[in-house]
Amino acid sequence: SSGCGSFLEGFAASLGLSVEEFAKAALYSVSPVDLGTKCTVFMNSKVKQAQKEGATVADISAGLAYSVIKNAL
Repeated sequence: SSGCGSFLEGFAASLGLSVEEFAKAALYSVSPVDLGTKCTVFMNSKVKQAQKEGATVADISAGLAYSVIKNAL
């Protein structure tokens, strides 16, 4: 959805990355973060918690990619 796209753009920008750079980071993920939600408000909370717990940008990016795909199915 457009909400997910906006969320991804905003989150990437908050890290000082382009969407393309943020997406490429997912390729280096070792343990994608399970965000498992359709709501970007809840997703944002889970991402912030994952950051506090030390998740890498790659693992967050991959987790977001999986979440978007799962939610589209």
